[in-house]
Amino acid sequence: MDSAATPPAPSVSPEKTSPAVYVALVLLCSVQMMLNLDDTVVNVALPTLQRTLGLSEGGLTWIVNAYLLTFGGFLLLGGRCADLFGPRRVFLIGVAIFGIASLMTGSAQNSAMIIASRAGQGIGGAAAGPAALAMVAGLFSDPRARSRTLGIWAGLGGFAATLGVVLSGLLTEYMSWRWCFLINVPVAVAALVAVPRLVPARRPVAGPRRVDGIGAALVTGAAAMLALGFIDAGRVGPVTIALRIGTGVVLLIAFAVVESRHTAPLIPLSFFRNRDRAVANLANIALCSTNVSMLFFLTLYLQQVLHLGPARTGAAWLPFCATVILGFATAAWSVPRVGVRVILMAALGTGSIGMFLLSRLSYTGDFPALLPGLLVAGLGMGLGFVAMTIAAVGETHDDITGLASGLVATTQQLGGAIGLGALGAVASHRSAQLVRTGFRPEFALTEGFRVAFLICAALAAAATVLVGIGITRNAGIVELPDHSDATAPAVG
Repeated sequence: MDSAATPPAPSVSPEKTSPAVYVALVLLCSVQMMLNLDDTVVNVALPTLQRTLGLSEGGLTWIVNAYLLTFGGFLLLGGRCADLFGPRRVFLIGVAIFGIASLMTGSAQNSAMIIASRAGQGIGGAAAGPAALAMVAGLFSDPRARSRTLGIWAGLGGFAATLGVVLSGLLTEYMSWRWCFLINVPVAVAALVAVPRLVPARRPVAGPRRVDGIGAALVTGAAAMLALGFIDAGRVGPVTIALRIGTGVVLLIAFAVVESRHTAPLIPLSFFRNRDRAVANLANIALCSTNVSMLFFLTLYLQQVLHLGPARTGAAWLPFCATVILGFATAAWSVPRVGVRVILMAALGTGSIGMFLLSRLSYTGDFPALLPGLLVAGLGMGLGFVAMTIAAVGETHDDITGLASGLVATTQQLGGAIGLGALGAVASHRSAQLVRTGFRPEFALTEGFRVAFLICAALAAAATVLVGIGITRNAGIVELPDHSDATAPAVG
């Protein structure tokens, strides 16, 4: 447990950084990868899981949605609790919940059990994720090392989401869909054992440690209703969709009113006065909307149009993974040198080009035809997650690091869920139109995906302009690095 008697953190000067700090960084990044991996690791396994447990289409959808909604809905609360009660304590509680829920998910025997345990994974992840990022941001005080470390963190998170699709195919075909969840358990156990020994406790913020329960309930309810309205857009009527989205908007307005009057708000409204932070989170919504949708649509295209099996579908994403790694390594090195704005604009512009290339896919095509779009989109994704995280979290002080981390993760999860729901509804509507007029299902599916990718390209292009106007050159970097300093650690 966190304790005031815990020894102080090891020196973080470039010359004296302890090896334990780097070990802690590896472990915390592994947990981050585990949490992001669960966004997508179930995708390729869904048809097999449906046959094994006899799930309905609605039940199958909720295996994905239960995790996204609880994770996205509770992230802000998790981030604020990390600030109020200490990130290490909240992290350990969250990892324990996530590990137990993963074990239950992998052992599930029916739809109710797997959906409930997936929701438990989301709650645990909402506590562990922001707390882990808050600890990572505190490992290095040197601005150059800190920005590179945040770059590593963000890049691995984006890479893990892609790797989830690859692992899902391999585990499903050669082992069992259950291992898509059981692989989390040893990572959780390692974190619970090692983090208390490697990461010193940080004092919580001074003053009363009260959780804004009303604010937490309002923002969680708003996030859930907005996401639910878009996620189910293709399966329920327009009145139901309007009611859900309208309820979400009303709850958001109520949340803003409550926060403006609360003595210890969940999100101080002054938090958004930092323009770089606000614009970075808006860009994060666009980045995640487009990339989560791409992962989902292309996985369906590979299986339902090109008729690849689970293992071949997973392996098809390996070139994309390679350019994601190249992108985040490039951004981690270059952001301290050229600034966040340039890299984030390059990321979104590259992503827009990649989505446009993917919009040219054909129902008579083959996998090599996808490679140009996949490679370009992967580079943009790797660059974008790094630059955006540095802009949103890099220049925060200790008493709001957890909040900033929680907001980044919230915009990632809900941006992905809402974007996929909205674009999925558009794609489904276009496909249904074509099927009704007599076109083949494969052609109809492909045309729906083409429309969705064109929208993704336009959204990424608009976000590029927003970043160019709204973000300063060195957003998230406390001070410009001195490149003549040969002693700076090569973090990443």
